[in-house]
Amino acid sequence: MKKSINILILLAVAAFSLWCTGDLMRKNDQATILAGAYDLAHGRMQDSSAYYQYDKTYVLYWTCAAILKIFPDTVSPIVITNISLAILFWSALAAFVVRFRRTLEPLVLLCFLTAPAVLLNTLYVNSSVLSSAFLLLSAAFLLQEKQRGSWLAGIFFFLAVGSRADAILLLPLLLWLITPFPVAGKSLADFSRHLKLCAAGVLALGAGRILCPEAGASIDPIFNLKMVAGYAVFGFGAAGLLFALYSFRLIAPSAEKRGLEKLYGLAGLAAFLLPVLFFIPQLHAPRYFWRGCEAVLLLAVSGRFPAWNNRMLKTCFVLIALLPMFLGVRLPALTRPQLTVTQPTLFPSGDGFYPMGGTVPFLLKLRHAVEQPVDHNQMVWSAVHSAQFDFSPEKTIDVLYTPMYGYFMLEASLRGGFARCLPYEQLHDRPFYADSRSLMRADPKTPLNAQQQVLTLPALFVSPVSGGIGVLRFGVGDDQWGNQTRLLTRLFAGNEYRILNAGILPDETKQTVCFSALPFANSERDAATGLYYSSDSKSSVSDGIHCAEAALPRWMSLRAFGSGQ
Repeated sequence: MKKSINILILLAVAAFSLWCTGDLMRKNDQATILAGAYDLAHGRMQDSSAYYQYDKTYVLYWTCAAILKIFPDTVSPIVITNISLAILFWSALAAFVVRFRRTLEPLVLLCFLTAPAVLLNTLYVNSSVLSSAFLLLSAAFLLQEKQRGSWLAGIFFFLAVGSRADAILLLPLLLWLITPFPVAGKSLADFSRHLKLCAAGVLALGAGRILCPEAGASIDPIFNLKMVAGYAVFGFGAAGLLFALYSFRLIAPSAEKRGLEKLYGLAGLAAFLLPVLFFIPQLHAPRYFWRGCEAVLLLAVSGRFPAWNNRMLKTCFVLIALLPMFLGVRLPALTRPQLTVTQPTLFPSGDGFYPMGGTVPFLLKLRHAVEQPVDHNQMVWSAVHSAQFDFSPEKTIDVLYTPMYGYFMLEASLRGGFARCLPYEQLHDRPFYADSRSLMRADPKTPLNAQQQVLTLPALFVSPVSGGIGVLRFGVGDDQWGNQTRLLTRLFAGNEYRILNAGILPDETKQTVCFSALPFANSERDAATGLYYSSDSKSSVSDGIHCAEAALPRWMSLRAFGSGQ
């Protein structure tokens, strides 16, 4: 019965996820990885340091390159890599579920699959999805009483760490799970699995440093209690509550033990907490809870805990896991929460916008994100993909280094060239390209060098523009866009905004600014740019009058989240 329920849950979620998987471009890192894989597949790879975290994700680059080698260039590299990695992940998870059919509780699998940190990131190329596939396969061979399969466990763990280096954070938990207490009298041969697993992890990390010697540690501290709480509730989800429950179940027995047995229990607790605690001070996206979800899954199948018998507790967890799949929260203000099915409030992250619940409707939006963008990532990629670039005789273009540089790298690779992403100090004496979105904000977390100097340069759009987002060529054109952007960046206090198209009514929950080169009703003149503006949202968008709107509600402003601005 348990096996049948697990298979049904897995088939339902996997089928829906695969149906939603297509040509989604979710984030800049995805574009950079695809650029490197495309270059590798076509035998013209640049220096490895030019690619995003190549030393920590080289297996992902190689896997995507192998996929691109198999299929002809007429097939979209985005579509084929998105679908291929998704199939690899769901196949590995299916093997894991079948392997642990007797110990895996359906409730645990449900919590894992419905966690937005996992489910929303199965639709596109990223290091977590491939690393997780290899990690689950490693665990399937490792967590068994017999010694056979330990070499395969080590190989798959090597691939997991090579796909995403932070898989090494689960090494202590895996070692603890295969080390029952007591260990007195064990011979060295009994620890062969431990040695193979440790060697695989160390070799994978070492190989990354050999392949990319210039790379180093990539710890990027950023801590905000509001962000951690939001990402935990709407990212970790029911799996987060299960994580807390399992932590308590590890603590309780240890409190009653003494000596080595107590130390053994505390070691297990520390190993279990490590994948989550490591990321709390640098939580850039809900996806960083994926490792915590894996820790829950591994501990659940280990047989360390008795079976679930509390029906009331089971029912509560099922509801907590399923309701947010269809029901979301609309939060125009912190004091006005509203339940919704179709329009949950979106919040920003390093992986693009995430919804406050309503995971299923959001997955459907991601399925059509190319036609109807969910956030700036699809808008920037669409602009870059259709931009008119003037390549040099060496097939290169100069691009300002911004958080969106990966899209230029991918497009240049697809056109048989290279994008040289450089800071302004190396570009100020010649024309260069940049996406407008990166310059339409002043985020202290990702500041741009010499942003104000860039905005004084003449600029011309060389792509279609949507919401004010497009590709600019600097060094040609006029200063109209720069003046407009300097004004709006100041009026929006550095918060991201969009230029509204004619006929679109402003959202009352978001800050709105109307502006024009000519005076209009209730407007005032900006001395620095000579433009006229008004914060009256009732000002109509007409000939010569434009309207800009904050991308997020007022309560999500940089100031509200303690950025110092």
